[in-house]
Amino acid sequence: MAVSEQAILDALHQVSAQRWDEVLSFLENLKNDASPIRTGADIAKSELVGMWADRDDIGDTREFVRRLQREIETRQRPTDAPGR
Repeated sequence: MAVSEQAILDALHQVSAQRWDEVLSFLENLKNDASPIRTGADIAKSELVGMWADRDDIGDTREFVRRLQREIETRQRPTDAPGR
């Protein structure tokens, strides 16, 4: 499928300006041609390791992750989601 520059710009204009920083970050990742993360070794070599090192609002990172997992597991799933 051929995608034109105009199609990309049109799609960007449909994204809230408050989220453009996310778009730029995504584009930077594409530009850097980062390899996909598929294994534990890939994670170890990625920028993900240590990404919370300087955060002082998280506290114990293991407990923080456990809390996130509990929140995800108990989150209400939309009833109109495909396959549900």
